[in-house]
Amino acid sequence: DVTGGEGGVTGVPRPTLLGLQLHDLRAFLLYAFVLTLLAYYAVWRVTGTPFGRMLRAIRDDQVAAKSMGKNVVRVKITMFCFAGALAGLAGVIFAQYVRVVDPNSFRLTVSIEVLAMLILGGTANVFGSALGAIVLIVLPEALRFLDVGSSSAEQVRQIAFGAMLILILRFRPQGLLPEYWLPGFLRRRREREVRLAFESLEREAQAGGASGVPAAPARPSPAGEGDGVLMRLDNVSKRFGGIQALKDFSTTLEAGKITSLIGPNGAGKTTAFNVITGFLAPDTGRVLLRGQDITRMKPHQMSGLGIARSFQNLRLFYQMSALDNVMVAVRPQLGETLWRTLLRVRATAREERATRRKALAILNYVGLRDKALELAEDLSYAEEKLLGLARLLAMEADLLLLDEPGSGLDPASLETLFALIRQLARSGKTVCIVEHNLDVIKELSDKVVFLDEGRALAEGPPQDILHNRELAERYFGT
Repeated sequence: DVTGGEGGVTGVPRPTLLGLQLHDLRAFLLYAFVLTLLAYYAVWRVTGTPFGRMLRAIRDDQVAAKSMGKNVVRVKITMFCFAGALAGLAGVIFAQYVRVVDPNSFRLTVSIEVLAMLILGGTANVFGSALGAIVLIVLPEALRFLDVGSSSAEQVRQIAFGAMLILILRFRPQGLLPEYWLPGFLRRRREREVRLAFESLEREAQAGGASGVPAAPARPSPAGEGDGVLMRLDNVSKRFGGIQALKDFSTTLEAGKITSLIGPNGAGKTTAFNVITGFLAPDTGRVLLRGQDITRMKPHQMSGLGIARSFQNLRLFYQMSALDNVMVAVRPQLGETLWRTLLRVRATAREERATRRKALAILNYVGLRDKALELAEDLSYAEEKLLGLARLLAMEADLLLLDEPGSGLDPASLETLFALIRQLARSGKTVCIVEHNLDVIKELSDKVVFLDEGRALAEGPPQDILHNRELAERYFGT
């Protein structure tokens, strides 16, 4: 009764607009064109705002996005509904035009054509998607000049059409328009905004108004935590099958201090980081932040509590610019909700300007000023390390967890990184480091915790731990 079964739906009425029924095809074309423009504007708003930046981050690396406070499941459901609404609108226009809808209207070839439009034009580029649609509609018509007889004309056209697609995908796999392609005037405007923002920051620095390290939001310490302890781990244990990664692990992270976790491979250092940040739930024990039990909280909730972490393999968003990598880490952003993106245009634009300025100040602070608009994949390894640190600073966290920050760096890059981390601690940040480079441990640590087989065997000043013969034998195996 609803779909008509195999016979489909017949007699679909033409749309009525302001009391006028659009029987004339020219009027219907104008109606369809206006609706298409509105849908295109909605997609452009989504892709060109904080919401679209968050989508790109989730696409590139869901784990990193979660660590920045992005609720990946909710965002995916939201986008599924949004895309379904646009597909539904397209179906309505189609049904009103042909006035008959049956199963033959939506064969597999339709899905293939839509996907081909996206790939041909350029994925994640709203201009490319439109270009791909135009090309795939116009090109078959343009190939009608091939006059080889009515019986084989269509087959020849299809072969020529397929060959052109193969050539484009072979020599332009990113599509006709790369993801970060913008029309010239939009690209020049973005470059001008970045340049003016840096000039403004320079004037503030000369006037003594630059603050250096971004300040974390005020988070009052609960009663009973006046001993300077920001985080406490009490008898935390975690087992993976027959492997005991952590066993009754207890330690404290003091506010404004740099604590290092060291030990042989498999000692449980990274597992401790994953437990602290919610990526793993401990079997037993508790994790307390300012006296609050956060043991069972999800990863995307941790950033709101003032916890930020880096990863051993960096987990940058390599298909995004350095500036966007930092901007996506700034939170909270009202523009990361779909309805605000679509309906509160001015408020979102004001917030975006403030977010961009904050991100540029952080890039300037870590020494990546000249790399702001470059893709993360085009940076050197040392610059990628600095970008990872910049992303943490954008989260304005109290507790920074750095997983092997000095690995793979040359001495000059290490000195730059040392200076930044020391300044973070002096500004009041609490830093916890997992590191194998003993030079990093000596240079930076206020306290060292030695782990082996999931237990904290000793903790204290670096000179005491590193000169302990028994611990050295466990660490080096000699």
